[in-house]
Amino acid sequence: MHVMEAVLKRRSIRKYKDIPVEQAKIIPLLEAARNAPSGGNIQDWKFIVVTDKERRHRIAEACLKQFWMETAPVYIVIVSNPEKSVHHYGERGKFYATQSCAAAAQNILLMATAQGLATCWVSAFDEPLLKQALGIPERGTPEVIITIGYADEIVPTPFKTPLESLVFLQRYANRARSPELVLWDVSLAMEKQVKRTGEGIQRNFRHLKEKVGEKFRKMKERATEDIEGDPEQ
Repeated sequence: MHVMEAVLKRRSIRKYKDIPVEQAKIIPLLEAARNAPSGGNIQDWKFIVVTDKERRHRIAEACLKQFWMETAPVYIVIVSNPEKSVHHYGERGKFYATQSCAAAAQNILLMATAQGLATCWVSAFDEPLLKQALGIPERGTPEVIITIGYADEIVPTPFKTPLESLVFLQRYANRARSPELVLWDVSLAMEKQVKRTGEGIQRNFRHLKEKVGEKFRKMKERATEDIEGDPEQ
């Protein structure tokens, strides 16, 4: 599965089929997690795989009684151990450790989606209760629980804010009406298309590229001129 396909297909699933997850699918999730970026490559994380029914119940209870979680046959609990980060970066190291765990969690979500699995990111929990349920030592901080299984519900595509409301160019609040147009390179896009369709059209490609490229440059200039926004907003 292409990365963007996994990004667009992923959903937060809270109802799972009573089907176990194959062990062969769990290892790639953990490999994806450990290959996530971490501050200074310190990798100050641990991953707890939970399949035991009773322990999953205790975790769901610690997660403010979110008992829907128990329908998922597997949890992966990501725990940060920020001692090394704090040693290198001071108190801000705790923040870096949390960010690293978030990156690992996202890798798990995408790898699970690519394998046909469903997931949900859970971060609402009573930390002392969760640490007790999992035997996490004082130095460890639970960051996120990911429920994993086969979806037993269809979640519609949620609304996503348009790019033009989110993307600024060069500085905060400096908007472009069409960021896709301003940031897109038509030459590269056309070259990729040529490679896909074979050598048959390459004879006319150079002329077409120049003609379309000039027109596209003018469109980008007009779009850039439409930049608007008040930096004070």
